[in-house]
Amino acid sequence: MPRKSFIHPALILGGCWWLLVTAPVQALDFSPDASRVLSDPAYMPLRGQVFGSTEYTYGETSSTTDNPIGALKFSTKTLSNTVNQVLGYGLTSDFELRVSDSYEWPSTTNSYPNGGVTVTHSDGFIDPTFTALLRVVDQQDHPISWDLLASYSPNLISAQSADPVENGSVGRGGASGTFGTAISQETRGFTFYIQATATYLDNRSIFNPANNITTRYDPSWQYFINAATQTRFAPQWSFNMNYAETFNDGVRASFVNGGGTTINSLNQPGQTQEFTAALNYHLVPNRFVASLIYNHYFYNGVSNINQTIPANGTQTDEKDQDVLNGELRYVFF
Repeated sequence: MPRKSFIHPALILGGCWWLLVTAPVQALDFSPDASRVLSDPAYMPLRGQVFGSTEYTYGETSSTTDNPIGALKFSTKTLSNTVNQVLGYGLTSDFELRVSDSYEWPSTTNSYPNGGVTVTHSDGFIDPTFTALLRVVDQQDHPISWDLLASYSPNLISAQSADPVENGSVGRGGASGTFGTAISQETRGFTFYIQATATYLDNRSIFNPANNITTRYDPSWQYFINAATQTRFAPQWSFNMNYAETFNDGVRASFVNGGGTTINSLNQPGQTQEFTAALNYHLVPNRFVASLIYNHYFYNGVSNINQTIPANGTQTDEKDQDVLNGELRYVFF
């Protein structure tokens, strides 16, 4: 499979460790604290405040794809660049509205056992996401904070797969809706945060310009759980650690080929494990924060079962992803 050129994770984590040990460390204070820390995973703006996050991410994803008997069909390497933007407004100190969107430009290289190589490119905006976040219980008056959230992403941008002569889009090709909850506890030196969500992925369609075929996918569910911490070890420095898992239901898909035959398949997105480490620095205390973030993703159980022509099924192995992010978080008023 393709050799990775991404900066080795140990180098990134080693740099974070060097900053940790050379920063002016203070003793951790575990006294309860209900203040809203901008870098914190449980952060919400106060009434009338505008919150923003601007982030650039660079990622590398590698995998191999085999046929049903285990023979290699091709190996894949995807390089992705993404700019993410989030804006939120505190209608009250316990109710926030957010909107977010991303612009992406990934490129994918497939390498085949016979020595052949294909390179494809995609670019564009994804569908925006509109989120409402309600703090039902605030730590100012209780031992913990408890949040409810709901979000909706409309189907505004069509989905088109890429081929070597025509760029694809990055839209999903269908709407989605999420609801969830989160619990957090904050002290002066440490925050613990846990979140769980369920996402309904509505039916979607992806057009392939190479063969003029549209593949249609049935609705499915996706479940997500995330445990996060923040350690504030110096007046303007903090360090985040996260572990998250995503569970995906199988998705039935179908298309009509050039001969008029309907091809049915079962797509198994599988399960994703995510490890995250982030180093944060308050350039302007609790007003402007810069973060360096590293993510690693493991993918398991990814396959496509062709129910019409079983020999055309695929199994994806050794799939993982490294992502390096630079983020600016800021709040006004």
